[in-house]
Amino acid sequence: MLPRKRILLIAVYLLATIQFAWCYLWLTRPYVNTALYERGLERMPFQGRCLMMLPMRWAHGSPTLNWLTQPFAMSHFWFPRPVQPEVLVQAAINVLSLLLTGWFTTKIYQASSRRHLLTPMIYPLLLIVCGATYIMHTVQNFRFIYDLPSLAFFSAAMYLLYFRRHWALFVALFLFATVNRETTLLLLPLYMINEAASSRDLRWRRAFRPETLAIVLPLAAVWIAWQIVIRHLLAGNPSEFYPRFNWNVKSLIVPQAWPQLLSACAYLMLFVVVMRHLIADRRLRSWLLLLPIWFVFMFSFGILIETRVFGELIPLVVCSTTLIVEEILVLRMARPNLLLSLELNRPAVSVRDAA
Repeated sequence: MLPRKRILLIAVYLLATIQFAWCYLWLTRPYVNTALYERGLERMPFQGRCLMMLPMRWAHGSPTLNWLTQPFAMSHFWFPRPVQPEVLVQAAINVLSLLLTGWFTTKIYQASSRRHLLTPMIYPLLLIVCGATYIMHTVQNFRFIYDLPSLAFFSAAMYLLYFRRHWALFVALFLFATVNRETTLLLLPLYMINEAASSRDLRWRRAFRPETLAIVLPLAAVWIAWQIVIRHLLAGNPSEFYPRFNWNVKSLIVPQAWPQLLSACAYLMLFVVVMRHLIADRRLRSWLLLLPIWFVFMFSFGILIETRVFGELIPLVVCSTTLIVEEILVLRMARPNLLLSLELNRPAVSVRDAA
């Protein structure tokens, strides 16, 4: 791609990211009370996801950020509600999270694709899938301050795993991201699947070899220890931490919930599962084994109609979808050429033979 076109695309993508971030803040409702969250007084388990406390506290006490919010009050048409410093910081964090997720997802696609035909489409598709997953809800249209950072952490972890970077980087990321949200536990089965995957097939012995378990088991122990410690420290907080089986069963049997349930990852999850045989990269295809594990976990502890609980799967679904579409396009383009070559190679038939 020419440098000028690339710069133009990057500028458009940046504007699209800003638009998404503001729509996300304006069209959804915050479920977490930011004032309580900053002081460590919000309900559990939301308060236990405490990484974003640091930027929120900084925003609350920053005169500079308070000054930067003043110009927004001059445009009541575009900003009908007051823009607080915390909102400005959330917007910046969301923009950065989306940009990082897009970069990591694009790198994984480029490494897993044999032709790189759809590289410019990765980031727009990512934003579309995020819009359907985090915003396009009839009910339960909530946002949580740690959701998009969690998406960025997961995409970074997938990048480290796919390119087989040093295990210490994965460990550091896991520890940092666990403070943000406990769904990092699901990175451990992905790590094992990635270790089992090879260019030919899945070798499950590799998933349970000592080198793999030496990473997975200590991280699992640290994850459990963190959950115990944070629940002990915040034992006095109100809690909404309880199993969601009944809620999710009702959602599955009520037809009105089905459109919103399926909107996770912009309705592409089932498409990827059905068409996964077209994913040439066997390691990326093996990562799809994480989907049923994720569903069981969220069925137990998440609310399925809040499709944001599937948000961290977006990089995998976007990469898989693009690879499938790319393969379909190549097959369609190759078919006319195949027919033409068959016609050209067909032996000529004389009029007499035809008669």
